[in-house]
Amino acid sequence: MISLDDTSRCPIGVRCESCGAEGPGLTVHTVELGRLGVACLTLCPRCAEADTAPPVAVGTAVRIVGQHCAHLGITLDEMAELLTEEGDR
Repeated sequence: MISLDDTSRCPIGVRCESCGAEGPGLTVHTVELGRLGVACLTLCPRCAEADTAPPVAVGTAVRIVGQHCAHLGITLDEMAELLTEEGDR
């Protein structure tokens, strides 16, 4: 079974993708981006605690959801099926 929250193969960026902070403590988290799917983002501890996805343009959201699918080794269609099976996250 594939977990959409698996970040074991997702790369950690050099800065928080929400506030731009750099330095230690950055980790990869998954965020649900509405109907587009689940994406992985590098977040600092403060932004990770906020438990809300940072604002992301639709084009960027599509790209990063696709990247997370690649990290998981699944297609966008497979992600959509998993999201349907999971119901409310």
